[in-house]
Amino acid sequence: MTYVLHNDRVRAAVDPLHGARLTSLSIDGHELLAEDGSFPMVPWAGRIRAGKLTVDGVTHQLPPGKDGNAIHGLGRNVEWELTGTDTFQRALGAPWPTEGIAELHYELLDDGIRTTLSWDDGTDMPCSLGLHPWFRRRLDGSEDLILTFNPEVMVERGTDGLPTGELIEPRPGPWDDCFRASGSPVLTWPGALAISLSSSSQWWVVYDEPTATVCVEPQSAPPDAFGHPTLQPDGPWPRSLWFEVRATEQA
Repeated sequence: MTYVLHNDRVRAAVDPLHGARLTSLSIDGHELLAEDGSFPMVPWAGRIRAGKLTVDGVTHQLPPGKDGNAIHGLGRNVEWELTGTDTFQRALGAPWPTEGIAELHYELLDDGIRTTLSWDDGTDMPCSLGLHPWFRRRLDGSEDLILTFNPEVMVERGTDGLPTGELIEPRPGPWDDCFRASGSPVLTWPGALAISLSSSSQWWVVYDEPTATVCVEPQSAPPDAFGHPTLQPDGPWPRSLWFEVRATEQA
């Protein structure tokens, strides 16, 4: 079953059986997303080292991925329920130490789409949220995608590929890295389309190593932030995240 939203310029398709992810997003007839679409990451985003989450002195084991680290949460490959207009929910719990409700809401804009992801487990336990879009590097009739991005700082990665807890000056790409940025990343496909990305969070993960795709992912906290006080918020952990994809002008 596919759930479709559309207006004069924008068409989006949602797959409730696989994380209520966007499987298609087209603006002005240009399909922006690759095969894996855009999926939610909840109740954690990115990787957790060895899948070990320690809260109040108790260590919880989360399911490891192929690299031995827990990755991208529990909601991306399970069925979500349509609970309201353009709104989907999923109950999540063990092996996460609390039980809660994840909610995804999609809102079409005149020139794009706004996605809101939230998590409510009735506690103040640490959590992180994210959205993981796989953008095509080339659109029909376009040149290769150009990413315009001016981050303030970069999260240093150790030899294991995970954060050390230090923030450093941004290094040249290609990237599989997390950054803090105050401005909006812009994706331009020369000859076709340009889009601006904005979020309620300043943290972005950029993965531009593949030859056919580019990921620019908003996250409420960096990967593995649970183990690094320097990467954690000053106050409560955010429990919602919005993300907008909007056309700017023809490229």
